[in-house]
Formats: sequence, C-alpha cells, structure tokens
Amino acid sequence: MYGPRYERIVPLLTLVVAGLGVVFVLDAGAAPPALNLGPGLPLISLSWVVVALIALVAGAGAEMIVRSHPRFSPNWLTPVRLGRLFNADLLLRLWILPGLTPVAIFAFFRLWGGALATAAYLLVLLVTGAVLLLVFVEQQRVLVGGRSEKQTATTRLAVVAYVLAFAIFAAVAFNRYRTLYAGALLLPSTLLLAYDLLRARTARPWPAAAAIALVAVESYWALSYWPAPFLLVGAALLVIFYTAVGLAQSADERGLQRPALVEYGSLALVALAALAVAAMLLEARIERLLVE
Repeated sequence: MYGPRYERIVPLLTLVVAGLGVVFVLDAGAAPPALNLGPGLPLISLSWVVVALIALVAGAGAEMIVRSHPRFSPNWLTPVRLGRLFNADLLLRLWILPGLTPVAIFAFFRLWGGALATAAYLLVLLVTGAVLLLVFVEQQRVLVGGRSEKQTATTRLAVVAYVLAFAIFAAVAFNRYRTLYAGALLLPSTLLLAYDLLRARTARPWPAAAAIALVAVESYWALSYWPAPFLLVGAALLVIFYTAVGLAQSADERGLQRPALVEYGSLALVALAALAVAAMLLEARIERLLVE
C-alpha cells in the first residue's frame, strides 16, 4: 500500500513556514506597509497580500502532492476553462483547506500579538505546519486509502474545516467590521468551507454552500449588536454554521424531516443559550472587578 508522500509534503511545509516568516518581518516594523484602496475603505496590510500568495502556494502544492502519487487518476481532475486566458484540468477541491489554513490561523493568532508578542508568531508557524501536515496526509488517504481510512480521514478533515471556520469567525468578530466588509470576508470563506463539507455528502453542494454562506453573513449582522467577547461571538457563528451544514446534509439525504430539525434545532438552542449565559457571567465578573 502506498503511504503519504512525505518527501513532497515536507519541502512544501518548509516553503509555507518560510513565507510566514517573511510576513512576520513585514509586521515587525512600527508602521507595517499597507495598501490604501481609497477613502472610507479599510487599509490592506501588505502582510495579507503575502498570506494570500502563501495560501495559493499551499493549495497548488496540495494538488502537486496528489498528482505525484502512484495511484493518481486523471478522472479526479475538473476542467477549468476561462476562454483564452486560462485552460487547465485541476483538482481545485483539494485547494480549499490548505489555502484557508494559513489565512485562518494567521488571522486568529494575530489577534493575540499584543498579549503574547513573539509567542503568537511562533504559534502561527507551529499550528499552520501541524494543520497543513494533517490536511495533506488525510487528503491523500481520502483519495487512495481503504474504506476505513477514508472514513477516518473525512472526519478529521471535517474537524479541520470547523476549526478554520471558528478562527475566521472569531477574527472577523474581533474587528467588529461593518456588515459590508464582514460579508466580503465571510461570504467566500464560508462558501468554500461549506462546499468542502458538503461536497461528498450532497448532490448539489454549491447551491447549499451559497445558502449557508448567506446565513453566516446575516447571522454576523444580527450578532454584531451583541456586546459579547469576540470568542463567544465566533463560537455562536460556528454553532449556526454547523447547524446549517448538518441540516443541508440531512435535507439532501432524506429531506428536511422532523427528527433532523429537532436534533439540530435543539443542539443550536442549547449551545447558543450556553454562550449567552457565559457572556452574562463574564460581564458580571468584569463589573465586579471594576467596582473593586
């Protein structure tokens, strides 16, 4: 049996981690370089441009690793036709998790730069490397592994997708962006993550993923009025995202039946109620500290 191509994975991980090191150098200055898109628009740090390039490298690298596997099949490829600009057969579905991993992890741990200082940057390197290693290995097992291996790998990749979703939700909630800006960030990332989770379980994953992405943006708009810590807001968005994905899977398999609605609805209500209670307890504790 052919195992994961570690001789291909390790150099790619090294390249990604080195790229993130360049990002930290850019961020080290007192005034990191940024792109000004115009009045009224948020500045885009040059670091994010580099992170986006790293995401493309990670996604393309995931495909190259699979293409080098002895059991690679051309039937896995999807034609991409953009007229005369670009024509190729690619494994784009493998780009999603590797591409979003450096983006989500960098966005999340960057929030702690003030409190953790250098440790935050080291955590970005370590966590990104570990998560990408897991993703690359499990993606190969999904494609060429045995039945039990495929099931286990699919579950692990789903966990990674939800972790990345939480990191993105928390980062957006921390910055308290207006809904228009938040939507520009949440819509594509949630769309891709939902598609990745639904692709193997539903017949029409793109329409369902698009609906889930819209639900995430609308939920952010509603939760933006909730004066809770950003981690709790991110967790609330994750609960809604998980519930929407679960209902979409159930609807495609058996239709929206009452047991599924009760199961996911109850789970969402209990989880959101627990987060609301946690927010109230934290607020009460902060008030006591201020009084003392």
